[in-house]
Amino acid sequence: MAPKQKKPPTPTLEQEAKAFSNKFKDTPSPPPPKEHSPQRVVLAASVLSGLLSGGGRARAEELVEEAFRYADLLLQYKN
Repeated sequence: MAPKQKKPPTPTLEQEAKAFSNKFKDTPSPPPPKEHSPQRVVLAASVLSGLLSGGGRARAEELVEEAFRYADLLLQYKN
């Protein structure tokens, strides 16, 4: 039978927390929110009504973010 190998010491909770927080230090922060121009808000409202009528289940925050993403795409395509 092979001899048993010793397990490495288990890190403490504090060590795990430090390693986890260091993991995300180099990730860039999200870009600041764009200006809510009237045209962008109207487009987002139109897109939001379409998303809501689709009948899918999602959180309200996700639907609003998706509506503004579509509005931004429409404004980029227009320009």
